Amino acid sequence: MNRVTNSLISLKGALSITDPDNFHCFFIRVAIDNLLKRTSEKFDSVLALGATHAEAEEMIKFPFKKIVLSGVTEPDIKTKEIMKLDKRVTYIKQDLENLSYKPSSFDLVFVKEALHHVPRPVKGLYEMLRVAKKAAIFIEPEESSVGNFFSFFNLDSKYERNQKGNLRFRDNFVYRWRKREIIKLLNSYYLESGYNVNFTSCWMSNRYNITFPFLMKLFILFGWVFSLITFKSGNNLICTILPGKDLPN
Repeated sequence: MNRVTNSLISLKGALSITDPDNFHCFFIRVAIDNLLKRTSEKFDSVLALGATHAEAEEMIKFPFKKIVLSGVTEPDIKTKEIMKLDKRVTYIKQDLENLSYKPSSFDLVFVKEALHHVPRPVKGLYEMLRVAKKAAIFIEPEESSVGNFFSFFNLDSKYERNQKGNLRFRDNFVYRWRKREIIKLLNSYYLESGYNVNFTSCWMSNRYNITFPFLMKLFILFGWVFSLITFKSGNNLICTILPGKDLPN
Protein backbone atom coordinates (compact mmCIF):
# COMPACT_ATOMS: atom_id res chain seq x y z
CA MET A 1 0.00 0.00 0.00
CA ASN A 2 1.36 3.41 -0.93
CA ARG A 3 2.04 5.82 1.93
CA VAL A 4 1.99 9.65 1.98
CA THR A 5 3.09 11.75 4.97
CA ASN A 6 3.41 15.48 5.58
CA SER A 7 5.74 17.35 7.93
CA LEU A 8 7.32 20.73 8.62
CA ILE A 9 10.90 21.91 8.73
CA SER A 10 12.26 21.83 12.29
CA LEU A 11 12.03 25.33 13.79
CA LYS A 12 15.27 24.82 15.73
CA GLY A 13 17.05 23.77 12.57
CA ALA A 14 15.61 26.61 10.50
CA LEU A 15 16.74 29.18 13.07
CA SER A 16 20.30 27.90 12.63
CA ILE A 17 20.42 29.53 9.17
CA THR A 18 22.80 32.48 9.33
CA ASP A 19 23.19 33.73 5.74
CA PRO A 20 21.90 33.16 2.17
CA ASP A 21 24.64 30.62 1.36
CA ASN A 22 23.83 28.63 4.48
CA PHE A 23 20.19 28.71 3.37
CA HIS A 24 21.00 26.42 0.41
CA CYS A 25 23.21 24.09 2.45
CA PHE A 26 20.54 23.81 5.13
CA PHE A 27 17.96 22.38 2.73
CA ILE A 28 20.41 19.81 1.34
CA ARG A 29 21.50 18.71 4.81
CA VAL A 30 17.93 18.46 6.15
CA ALA A 31 16.72 16.52 3.09
CA ILE A 32 19.42 13.84 3.39
CA ASP A 33 19.10 13.65 7.18
CA ASN A 34 15.36 13.10 6.81
CA LEU A 35 15.94 10.35 4.27
CA LEU A 36 18.37 8.46 6.53
CA LYS A 37 15.89 8.69 9.42
CA ARG A 38 13.06 7.24 7.32
CA THR A 39 14.80 4.12 6.07
CA SER A 40 17.39 1.58 7.13
CA GLU A 41 18.67 1.32 3.55
CA LYS A 42 22.36 1.93 2.89
CA PHE A 43 23.17 4.54 0.26
CA ASP A 44 26.54 4.10 -1.44
CA SER A 45 26.03 6.12 -4.63
CA VAL A 46 24.32 9.46 -5.21
CA LEU A 47 23.64 11.49 -8.34
CA ALA A 48 23.06 15.21 -7.73
CA LEU A 49 21.52 16.91 -10.76
CA GLY A 50 21.88 20.63 -11.42
CA ALA A 51 24.49 20.64 -8.68
CA THR A 52 26.65 23.50 -7.38
CA HIS A 53 29.32 23.69 -4.69
CA ALA A 54 26.52 23.60 -2.07
CA GLU A 55 25.74 19.97 -2.96
CA ALA A 56 29.44 19.14 -3.00
CA GLU A 57 30.07 20.75 0.40
CA GLU A 58 27.18 18.97 2.11
CA MET A 59 27.30 15.53 0.47
CA ILE A 60 30.92 14.86 1.39
CA LYS A 61 29.77 15.00 5.03
CA PHE A 62 27.76 11.80 4.49
CA PRO A 63 29.22 8.27 4.04
CA PHE A 64 28.52 8.02 0.32
CA LYS A 65 31.13 6.03 -1.59
CA LYS A 66 30.36 7.63 -4.94
CA ILE A 67 29.14 11.22 -5.43
CA VAL A 68 28.37 12.25 -9.00
CA LEU A 69 27.51 15.91 -9.54
CA SER A 70 26.05 17.05 -12.83
CA GLY A 71 24.93 20.14 -14.69
CA VAL A 72 24.79 21.68 -18.15
CA THR A 73 27.87 23.86 -17.65
CA GLU A 74 31.37 23.40 -16.28
CA PRO A 75 31.62 23.02 -12.46
CA ASP A 76 32.29 26.19 -10.46
CA ILE A 77 35.64 26.88 -8.81
CA LYS A 78 34.58 25.73 -5.34
CA THR A 79 33.29 22.44 -6.73
CA LYS A 80 36.59 21.84 -8.56
CA GLU A 81 38.49 22.45 -5.31
CA ILE A 82 36.32 19.92 -3.46
CA MET A 83 36.85 17.38 -6.23
CA LYS A 84 40.61 17.69 -5.76
CA LEU A 85 40.31 17.09 -2.01
CA ASP A 86 37.73 14.29 -2.07
CA LYS A 87 38.14 11.60 -4.74
CA ARG A 88 34.59 10.34 -4.20
CA VAL A 89 33.32 13.44 -6.03
CA THR A 90 33.15 13.59 -9.84
CA TYR A 91 31.34 15.89 -12.25
CA ILE A 92 29.64 15.17 -15.58
CA LYS A 93 27.46 17.21 -17.90
CA GLN A 94 23.93 15.83 -18.15
CA ASP A 95 20.59 16.84 -19.62
CA LEU A 96 18.11 16.42 -16.78
CA GLU A 97 15.35 15.50 -19.22
CA ASN A 98 17.44 12.81 -20.94
CA LEU A 99 19.89 11.22 -18.52
CA SER A 100 22.48 8.91 -20.05
CA TYR A 101 22.31 6.38 -17.21
CA LYS A 102 20.55 3.02 -17.16
CA PRO A 103 17.57 2.39 -14.84
CA SER A 104 18.41 2.07 -11.12
CA SER A 105 21.98 3.31 -11.65
CA PHE A 106 22.20 5.22 -8.33
CA ASP A 107 20.99 4.47 -4.83
CA LEU A 108 19.91 8.11 -4.46
CA VAL A 109 19.07 10.74 -7.05
CA PHE A 110 18.96 14.29 -5.72
CA VAL A 111 17.79 17.59 -7.22
CA LYS A 112 17.66 20.97 -5.55
CA GLU A 113 15.87 23.77 -7.43
CA ALA A 114 16.86 22.47 -10.85
CA LEU A 115 13.68 20.80 -12.11
CA HIS A 116 12.10 24.19 -12.77
CA HIS A 117 15.09 25.13 -14.92
CA VAL A 118 14.13 22.64 -17.65
CA PRO A 119 11.32 23.13 -20.19
CA ARG A 120 9.56 19.89 -19.12
CA PRO A 121 9.89 19.53 -15.34
CA VAL A 122 7.61 16.48 -15.22
CA LYS A 123 9.84 14.62 -17.67
CA GLY A 124 12.80 15.56 -15.47
CA LEU A 125 11.06 13.98 -12.47
CA TYR A 126 10.36 10.79 -14.42
CA GLU A 127 14.03 10.61 -15.39
CA MET A 128 14.98 10.92 -11.72
CA LEU A 129 12.67 8.05 -10.79
CA ARG A 130 14.01 5.93 -13.64
CA VAL A 131 17.66 6.06 -12.56
CA ALA A 132 16.96 5.98 -8.79
CA LYS A 133 17.25 2.59 -7.12
CA LYS A 134 16.45 3.26 -3.46
CA ALA A 135 15.33 6.90 -3.18
CA ALA A 136 14.80 10.18 -4.99
CA ILE A 137 14.72 13.64 -3.41
CA PHE A 138 13.80 16.92 -4.99
CA ILE A 139 13.61 20.37 -3.42
CA GLU A 140 11.43 22.75 -5.41
CA PRO A 141 8.98 25.65 -5.09
CA GLU A 142 5.60 24.52 -3.79
CA GLU A 143 2.20 25.64 -5.05
CA SER A 144 -0.52 25.92 -2.43
CA SER A 145 -3.90 27.59 -2.08
CA VAL A 146 -2.42 30.27 0.15
CA GLY A 147 0.48 30.69 -2.26
CA ASN A 148 -1.99 31.29 -5.09
CA PHE A 149 -3.38 34.19 -3.05
CA PHE A 150 0.09 35.78 -3.09
CA SER A 151 0.38 35.05 -6.82
CA PHE A 152 -2.84 36.97 -7.44
CA PHE A 153 -1.15 40.09 -6.04
CA ASN A 154 2.11 39.33 -7.90
CA LEU A 155 4.02 38.78 -4.65
CA ASP A 156 5.89 35.68 -5.81
CA SER A 157 8.42 34.98 -8.56
CA LYS A 158 6.86 33.73 -11.81
CA TYR A 159 10.08 34.00 -13.81
CA GLU A 160 13.73 34.15 -12.80
CA ARG A 161 15.99 36.90 -14.09
CA ASN A 162 18.85 36.04 -16.37
CA GLN A 163 22.42 36.04 -15.04
CA LYS A 164 22.86 39.75 -15.76
CA GLY A 165 19.73 40.60 -13.78
CA ASN A 166 17.98 42.02 -16.83
CA LEU A 167 14.24 42.23 -16.17
CA ARG A 168 13.41 42.14 -19.89
CA PHE A 169 14.76 38.62 -20.32
CA ARG A 170 14.09 35.63 -18.08
CA ASP A 171 16.00 32.39 -17.70
CA ASN A 172 13.04 30.19 -16.88
CA PHE A 173 9.52 29.90 -15.54
CA VAL A 174 9.32 29.01 -11.84
CA TYR A 175 7.33 25.78 -11.97
CA ARG A 176 5.61 25.21 -8.61
CA TRP A 177 4.60 21.70 -7.59
CA ARG A 178 1.34 20.73 -5.92
CA LYS A 179 1.41 17.74 -3.59
CA ARG A 180 -1.67 16.21 -5.22
CA GLU A 181 0.01 16.51 -8.62
CA ILE A 182 3.09 14.65 -7.38
CA ILE A 183 0.97 11.86 -5.88
CA LYS A 184 -0.81 11.36 -9.22
CA LEU A 185 2.53 11.20 -11.04
CA LEU A 186 3.86 8.63 -8.58
CA ASN A 187 0.67 6.58 -8.86
CA SER A 188 1.07 6.48 -12.64
CA TYR A 189 4.72 5.44 -12.41
CA TYR A 190 4.82 3.12 -9.38
CA LEU A 191 1.17 1.95 -9.33
CA GLU A 192 0.27 0.17 -6.06
CA SER A 193 3.86 -0.93 -5.43
CA GLY A 194 4.00 0.35 -1.88
CA TYR A 195 5.99 3.54 -2.47
CA ASN A 196 6.54 5.97 0.40
CA VAL A 197 6.59 9.74 -0.12
CA ASN A 198 7.11 12.46 2.47
CA PHE A 199 6.42 16.16 1.87
CA THR A 200 8.29 18.56 4.13
CA SER A 201 7.04 22.11 3.62
CA CYS A 202 8.00 25.55 4.84
CA TRP A 203 7.44 29.22 4.11
CA MET A 204 11.03 30.35 3.68
CA SER A 205 12.81 32.41 1.05
CA ASN A 206 16.17 34.03 0.43
CA ARG A 207 14.65 36.09 -2.39
CA TYR A 208 15.50 39.32 -0.59
CA ASN A 209 19.00 38.19 0.41
CA ILE A 210 18.60 39.34 4.01
CA THR A 211 22.03 39.40 5.64
CA PHE A 212 21.21 40.73 9.12
CA PRO A 213 20.98 37.69 11.46
CA PHE A 214 18.15 39.12 13.57
CA LEU A 215 15.97 39.97 10.55
CA MET A 216 16.69 36.60 8.98
CA LYS A 217 15.65 34.70 12.11
CA LEU A 218 12.54 36.86 12.45
CA PHE A 219 11.62 36.14 8.83
CA ILE A 220 12.21 32.39 9.34
CA LEU A 221 10.13 32.34 12.54
CA PHE A 222 7.24 34.07 10.76
CA GLY A 223 7.48 31.56 7.91
CA TRP A 224 7.46 28.56 10.23
CA VAL A 225 4.37 29.79 12.11
CA PHE A 226 2.68 30.53 8.78
CA SER A 227 3.37 26.94 7.65
CA LEU A 228 1.85 25.62 10.86
CA ILE A 229 -1.41 27.57 10.57
CA THR A 230 -1.77 26.74 6.85
CA PHE A 231 -1.89 22.98 7.54
CA LYS A 232 1.75 22.18 6.70
CA SER A 233 1.85 24.01 3.38
CA GLY A 234 4.54 26.34 2.17
CA ASN A 235 6.36 27.98 -0.72
CA ASN A 236 9.25 25.48 -0.51
CA LEU A 237 8.92 21.70 -0.62
CA ILE A 238 11.29 18.81 0.15
CA CYS A 239 9.88 15.69 -1.51
CA THR A 240 11.43 12.37 -0.40
CA ILE A 241 10.40 9.34 -2.46
CA LEU A 242 11.11 5.72 -1.55
CA PRO A 243 10.15 3.28 -4.33
CA GLY A 244 7.95 0.34 -3.43
CA LYS A 245 9.18 -3.24 -3.15
CA ASP A 246 6.78 -4.56 -5.79
CA LEU A 247 7.62 -2.29 -8.74
CA PRO A 248 6.12 -2.90 -12.20
CA ASN A 249 8.48 -3.82 -15.04
